[in-house]
Amino acid sequence: MKRFWDTWPGIAVELDGIRGLIIETAAAGGNEVRAAIRRLVESNGKMLRPAFVLLASRFGAAEPGRMARIGAAVELLHLATLVHDDLIDGAELRRGVPTLHTHLGPRTAVLAGDTLFAASFSLVADHADAVTARGLSGLVALICEGEIAETAERFLVTRNVRAYLRRTAAKTALMFSLAFLVGGRESGCPAPVVATLRRLGWCLGMAFQIIDDILDFEASGAEVGKPVAGDLGQGIYTLPVVLALGADDGTLERALAGRWRARRWPRRGNRRTRRLVALIRGRGGIEGARAWANRYTERARREIARLPAGEPRDVLAGVAEQLLHRAY
Repeated sequence: MKRFWDTWPGIAVELDGIRGLIIETAAAGGNEVRAAIRRLVESNGKMLRPAFVLLASRFGAAEPGRMARIGAAVELLHLATLVHDDLIDGAELRRGVPTLHTHLGPRTAVLAGDTLFAASFSLVADHADAVTARGLSGLVALICEGEIAETAERFLVTRNVRAYLRRTAAKTALMFSLAFLVGGRESGCPAPVVATLRRLGWCLGMAFQIIDDILDFEASGAEVGKPVAGDLGQGIYTLPVVLALGADDGTLERALAGRWRARRWPRRGNRRTRRLVALIRGRGGIEGARAWANRYTERARREIARLPAGEPRDVLAGVAEQLLHRAY
């Protein structure tokens, strides 16, 4: 399968170097933990967040080695949240490989996630300034708040689009925005350029997560590296479900309430699950969510157009389109 960055081989090479940095930095723990972290890092992740750090830094006076280490710190922070999220959600696969808690057990997975957090902040302390450190630590608090809110809202039948957007901001958009902000600030970009990069990251993050939520219904498990309709099975109502409920005559709402009244979900892929997915699709949930993703991507395009002309801007324009139309 074609890798996301194959269109831009120079960036792909830099990201491979960052993967090596991450593996080297997160080397604490026993052999089994190191091997599990290595599998996670080397699986088919897009490495978007460190790539955004690198691309943003090219609008300033970047120091390549230093920016690579800051990009590694941002990705380590992201990986740590994934390890803990998978444990909370009981997810069995991540990027097509077994999650750490299924392979190592919950106790060791928590410690491995903590190791990744520690490695991230170690890199930040050595290579970034105090403002960046505060931004990353504040982001962890916001991510935790978002996870708590998502947990509290599970199995809650709702038509509240705004609540979904708030969760998405905490889950994805803030991290994207911070990656662009850090890359711009740490490379000395002018303040207006940094502000544009920050807004660009927010818009791309919102669009990315909405497309991710659509793919939870549309893509095959092999493509996305995790079970299809996984969020639905966890009682997490993403935008396609929320929008479908807004156009519902009561049938979908009753089906959801009936399935989840006892916090139980039928086996994925069975007839009842397929019926729920068909109801969501039939009520325009997928189509409506795609319109929201298009809207945020259009906002991202406008921010990209405000950036200084050159190769980094052209790459970002291509990335925005590839993220919108991706199949995994």
